[in-house]
Amino acid sequence: MSLAELRDLFIVIYAVAGIAVGVFISILIFLVFRRIRSILDLGRATAGKVQDMTSLVSENIVGPLVGIASFLQGVRKALEFISGSSRRKEGKRSG
Repeated sequence: MSLAELRDLFIVIYAVAGIAVGVFISILIFLVFRRIRSILDLGRATAGKVQDMTSLVSENIVGPLVGIASFLQGVRKALEFISGSSRRKEGKRSG
Protein backbone atom coordinates (compact mmCIF):
# COMPACT_ATOMS: atom_id res chain seq x y z
CA MET A 1 0.00 0.00 0.00
CA SER A 2 1.50 3.27 -1.06
CA LEU A 3 1.39 6.56 0.77
CA ALA A 4 -1.18 7.97 -1.67
CA GLU A 5 -3.54 5.01 -1.13
CA LEU A 6 -3.15 5.33 2.64
CA ARG A 7 -3.96 9.03 2.41
CA ASP A 8 -7.05 8.31 0.29
CA LEU A 9 -8.17 5.66 2.80
CA PHE A 10 -7.91 8.11 5.71
CA ILE A 11 -9.82 10.74 3.71
CA VAL A 12 -12.63 8.26 3.06
CA ILE A 13 -12.70 7.16 6.72
CA TYR A 14 -12.84 10.78 7.91
CA ALA A 15 -15.57 11.57 5.37
CA VAL A 16 -17.70 8.60 6.49
CA ALA A 17 -17.11 9.49 10.16
CA GLY A 18 -18.01 13.12 9.45
CA ILE A 19 -21.25 12.10 7.72
CA ALA A 20 -22.10 9.76 10.62
CA VAL A 21 -21.45 12.50 13.17
CA GLY A 22 -23.52 14.95 11.12
CA VAL A 23 -26.45 12.52 10.94
CA PHE A 24 -26.16 11.78 14.68
CA ILE A 25 -26.13 15.49 15.56
CA SER A 26 -29.10 16.13 13.23
CA ILE A 27 -31.11 13.34 14.89
CA LEU A 28 -30.14 14.60 18.33
CA ILE A 29 -31.19 18.17 17.48
CA PHE A 30 -34.50 16.90 16.07
CA LEU A 31 -35.23 14.89 19.24
CA VAL A 32 -34.34 17.80 21.50
CA PHE A 33 -36.51 20.11 19.39
CA ARG A 34 -39.50 17.76 19.70
CA ARG A 35 -39.05 17.50 23.46
CA ILE A 36 -38.64 21.25 23.90
CA ARG A 37 -41.64 21.85 21.66
CA SER A 38 -43.82 19.60 23.82
CA ILE A 39 -42.56 21.34 26.96
CA LEU A 40 -43.30 24.75 25.42
CA ASP A 41 -46.79 23.58 24.44
CA LEU A 42 -47.40 22.48 28.04
CA GLY A 43 -46.13 25.85 29.25
CA ARG A 44 -48.45 27.69 26.90
CA ALA A 45 -51.40 25.58 28.06
CA THR A 46 -50.52 26.26 31.70
CA ALA A 47 -50.19 29.98 31.03
CA GLY A 48 -53.59 29.95 29.34
CA LYS A 49 -55.15 28.22 32.35
CA VAL A 50 -53.55 30.72 34.73
CA GLN A 51 -54.82 33.59 32.59
CA ASP A 52 -58.34 32.12 32.63
CA MET A 53 -58.21 31.70 36.40
CA THR A 54 -56.99 35.24 37.01
CA SER A 55 -59.66 36.71 34.76
CA LEU A 56 -62.28 34.61 36.56
CA VAL A 57 -61.04 35.81 39.95
CA SER A 58 -60.90 39.38 38.68
CA GLU A 59 -64.45 39.29 37.37
CA ASN A 60 -66.07 37.44 40.27
CA ILE A 61 -64.12 38.56 43.34
CA VAL A 62 -62.04 41.66 42.74
CA GLY A 63 -64.66 43.53 40.71
CA PRO A 64 -67.40 43.34 43.35
CA LEU A 65 -64.90 44.10 46.13
CA VAL A 66 -63.77 47.22 44.32
CA GLY A 67 -67.38 48.27 43.91
CA ILE A 68 -68.09 47.76 47.62
CA ALA A 69 -64.89 49.56 48.62
CA SER A 70 -65.74 52.48 46.33
CA PHE A 71 -69.25 52.71 47.77
CA LEU A 72 -67.95 52.62 51.35
CA GLN A 73 -65.31 55.24 50.54
CA GLY A 74 -68.02 57.47 49.10
CA VAL A 75 -70.19 57.00 52.19
CA ARG A 76 -67.24 57.82 54.45
CA LYS A 77 -66.40 60.96 52.49
CA ALA A 78 -70.05 62.02 52.57
CA LEU A 79 -70.18 61.50 56.34
CA GLU A 80 -66.92 63.44 56.75
CA PHE A 81 -68.34 66.26 54.65
CA ILE A 82 -71.59 66.36 56.62
CA SER A 83 -69.86 66.20 59.99
CA GLY A 84 -67.24 68.73 58.90
CA SER A 85 -69.80 71.26 57.72
CA SER A 86 -71.78 70.96 60.97
CA ARG A 87 -68.59 71.47 62.99
CA ARG A 88 -67.79 74.58 61.02
CA LYS A 89 -71.24 76.00 61.72
CA GLU A 90 -70.86 75.31 65.46
CA GLY A 91 -67.46 76.98 65.46
CA LYS A 92 -68.82 80.14 63.83
CA ARG A 93 -71.71 80.40 66.31
CA SER A 94 -69.53 80.17 69.40
CA GLY A 95 -66.80 82.44 68.03
